[in-house]
Amino acid sequence: MTIVNVMNLKKEFGNELLFSDVTFTINDKDRLAILGNNGCGKTTLLKIILGKEDKTKGDVVFSKGVTIGYLSQQVIQSENNTLYQEALLVFEDVIKMEQELSILEKRISEEPTNQSLIDNYGRKQIEFANRNGYDYPYLVTMMLSKFGFTKDQFNRPINSFSGGEKTKMAFVKLLLLKPNLLILDEPTNHLDVITIEWLENYLKSYEGALIFVSHDRYFINSICNKIIEIENQKMEYYKGNYDYYIEEKKLRYEQALKAYNLQQKEIARIKRFIEYYMPKPRFVSRAKDRVSKLRHMEVLDKPLSSNSTLKLNFKGDIVEGKQLIRFEDLSIGYEEPLIGGIDFTIYGRDHLAVIGNNGSGKTTFFKVIMHIIEPLKGKVTMLRELHIGYIEQHQFDLQGSHSIVEEIHKEFPMMGEKEICNHLGRFNFGGDDFQKSLDVLSGGEKMRVVLAKIMLNSYDILLLDEPTNHLDMTSKQALISALKDYLGTIVFISHDRYFIDEIANKVLLFHHKQSYYHEGNYQDFKVQEAKLFVDEEEKTISHKVSNSKSKPHHSLNKLESEIEKIENKIKKLKDEQFKEENYMDSNKMKIIDEELNNLQKNLETLEEEYFSIIENE
Repeated sequence: MTIVNVMNLKKEFGNELLFSDVTFTINDKDRLAILGNNGCGKTTLLKIILGKEDKTKGDVVFSKGVTIGYLSQQVIQSENNTLYQEALLVFEDVIKMEQELSILEKRISEEPTNQSLIDNYGRKQIEFANRNGYDYPYLVTMMLSKFGFTKDQFNRPINSFSGGEKTKMAFVKLLLLKPNLLILDEPTNHLDVITIEWLENYLKSYEGALIFVSHDRYFINSICNKIIEIENQKMEYYKGNYDYYIEEKKLRYEQALKAYNLQQKEIARIKRFIEYYMPKPRFVSRAKDRVSKLRHMEVLDKPLSSNSTLKLNFKGDIVEGKQLIRFEDLSIGYEEPLIGGIDFTIYGRDHLAVIGNNGSGKTTFFKVIMHIIEPLKGKVTMLRELHIGYIEQHQFDLQGSHSIVEEIHKEFPMMGEKEICNHLGRFNFGGDDFQKSLDVLSGGEKMRVVLAKIMLNSYDILLLDEPTNHLDMTSKQALISALKDYLGTIVFISHDRYFIDEIANKVLLFHHKQSYYHEGNYQDFKVQEAKLFVDEEEKTISHKVSNSKSKPHHSLNKLESEIEKIENKIKKLKDEQFKEENYMDSNKMKIIDEELNNLQKNLETLEEEYFSIIENE
């Protein structure tokens, strides 16, 4: 079924064209990724589809009855609500129906022979069940826990959470609403690696369609089956995932370049013919034919290569293989430890990725290295004199009314304006860009200014906290190339798995207040990590088994799988109730009701088990 048709969209700001001829169709189950460098119009396109931005030309037509969900903090109705109260608002009508059923039950107990009441109760009960009436407490708890919220946070008001946590809450609510079409702008921002991987799996089986903007290569590759790219104000369509897009884009460029070169040769040949034969009376008519042919020829534009022109080069000394920093039985945190058992050594030219859930202690670890805070236990030993460059997250968000040239000059007063402009030119700044104020820069532009400043210094170690935030694919690839060539040591925090795998040769995971150190990239570690935490979870569960009347427990993932299977069976049986051959036959309806009751009891048992595990984590 078609969800939405986007036809010949064009958007201009004043006399400046952003994009034109954007045309595509979204069917149910489609997962469309919108790609393009920062500033090309991706978010503007989403806003046009949502009706939040005017279009210059074209149409967006939705099928009748389509519901749309857009990830933004406007999804949150009131920040005075607790986390759990806000999530329950999704099921407001269901809760009201539950109250109506309770009233009907009371009336039926008073009038047991009133068939009208019984029939009304039956109809409402079927609708209640079909709208997740029996499941909504489980669904709310499951979704909140999957996004990293703990049970003791459920009763906290939303206004007490950080901006990133509010975004996650909005995501929870949006997924509980289950619209026909999900529209997501950078959905993996503010999410940790583990949550991103869960979200990928969830969206793969999502019943509706999905349109999203992302610079997360692994996420795009895992989710999408269609891609549109906005480049040079035009749209290109690709039917496949990111790997297919990369190969097809290269092939299209080569084919376009070949066609352009062949046409240029043909044009040159025709021009030579005209030049040679036009002066000769006998051949004038033939030369004029060539002139006409040339005039009516549709001349191809030379295809532009999308290879990055951003060339970065970090300075740093070679201390390969030499011991730099030793951590011994380190515990870090504030009043209570966030992480313990940190015990390893950083060597020269290590590229160490620090990963883990939000709030697990990654940034705190950086502050301990920089002696901004003291460890709670153990020690950190600097084994040689080191010049450390520490770039915090907030430093990437430059603000101010002064220009980017003035920003550089403020930190490097010995540099003249021409020298600064030449340096910034290496970061794709030019022309009017130099006088742009920091406040009007995009996230990617701000990141490039920060990188420009980093490269004017020489560091033995770079500590980078989320360096790829706001970077588009091109800038991110340039940063990857620069960091690979960097001769110093890198310790970085990131949730971008492609970036981690491209850069890291060692991984430090913070999980459940413990640290796990691995020599190798993230994909290698993920295999070991999975086994490690399955073993840990099974130990936890087997402990609970011995204290819970020996009832068989399963991992949360297994429980969720079993719950989903039963829910699907319940849904099929409920569909059977609406078939004429069944509801006209009381015996068949009795059999279906009995099976539904048994399944519902099994579901409640599994849900109780699920809640028990979550509450005791």
